[in-house]
Amino acid sequence: MEDLNNTDDFLAKWASGELSEQEMNTFRQSKDYILYETILEGTKLLDVPKVDNERLFERIHEDVIKNKKVIPMIPKWLYAVAASIALIIGSTFFFNQNTTYQSGFGEQLTIILPDGSETILNAKSKLYYKKSNWKNSERTVFLEGEAFFKVKKGSTFSVKSKDRTVSVLGTQFNVNANHDFFEVICYEGKVKVANTTISKIITKGEAVRNINSSFEEWKLNDTVPSWTIGESSFTNTPLEQVITALENQYQITINSQYIDTNQRYSGGFTHTNLKNALQTIFDAMNIKFNFTDKNTIELSVK
Repeated sequence: MEDLNNTDDFLAKWASGELSEQEMNTFRQSKDYILYETILEGTKLLDVPKVDNERLFERIHEDVIKNKKVIPMIPKWLYAVAASIALIIGSTFFFNQNTTYQSGFGEQLTIILPDGSETILNAKSKLYYKKSNWKNSERTVFLEGEAFFKVKKGSTFSVKSKDRTVSVLGTQFNVNANHDFFEVICYEGKVKVANTTISKIITKGEAVRNINSSFEEWKLNDTVPSWTIGESSFTNTPLEQVITALENQYQITINSQYIDTNQRYSGGFTHTNLKNALQTIFDAMNIKFNFTDKNTIELSVK
């Protein structure tokens, strides 16, 4: 491999991808290669303006000639640059790293959060949080889907989904955040539910729902979400959401284009028998269901 002191443009050629295969293989085996690679990859991750690599390495060599003395292939100042980049990259990665949990079809996933609070994810749901924030008592999680929370007392605990937030200090509640549907049920304590236009505090046995721009409230006597014990239940819920719950529990696809999915359903379905679940829901709604293949169902009006 040609030495930097004998070849003006060696490093510039490497940076621009112009080295021969033999030169590249030799360079990779040198102790200096890893440092240079770290510097270039680091600048990519930091999304800095494009660097004129050829001019950079030309200046390095000019300094060597000017001082008329041999120096190591990598100047000391460049080690400092590499160390700084490595520190920035490492810090950025650490402080922005998310801890993510995701459940599959028909699966429930229990999660113990950093403060000891417990979360149970319903089928096909996702929860994540920035671990570093919890060290500063910022208890915030982000939810896509449905989850039941048992929150330990402490600083404010927040569940966020798009522009909607549920805030508590210590309580038990269920959140269902699905596209334009957002529902919160309080089973213990107090819960504050807010979006860009509405803020509401609910207590034990109370529930609220936000569908598109409408806001609904009702009461119930349940002590835990029924889906945690093997049966999904609904109170005047749009049929579209009931169908989504069926698909998530049974890993099926339901074609509902021939029916009105805005009509409301009150009732439930079991998680252990698909045919029974379909009959329970669609017989009551006067809707016919037909299997077009093993995992696909088409709905139509009777």
